Amino acid sequence: MKVIKLVVAGLISASTAAQAEPAFFAGVTYLFDGPDRGTLGFTVKALASGRPDRASVALGFSVYPALPSPFGLDVGVGYQGTDAAGLVSYDLVLNRFALSAGYADLKDD
Repeated sequence: MKVIKLVVAGLISASTAAQAEPAFFAGVTYLFDGPDRGTLGFTVKALASGRPDRASVALGFSVYPALPSPFGLDVGVGYQGTDAAGLVSYDLVLNRFALSAGYADLKDD
């Protein structure tokens, strides 16, 4: 649990030092491994940077309707294109890796 708190604190401090405003992300996510061999879900995230065409860290909330415990909280990294992003994250509640893709509300330069 201490490691999880340290990771979250580090990502939050990294995102507050960002030069651009944070951005909003909404999309689908795929949760890897586990007894169900992968599960599809929906996710919303806050991205540290609101500028397109760059890497960013993210903090998010996910819902997996097919799981008995369907809610997750994840931290991740990824790349933001123009109005879209792809992220790799680790779900702190479900203890599994996830891959997300979707719309990102980014500011044009």
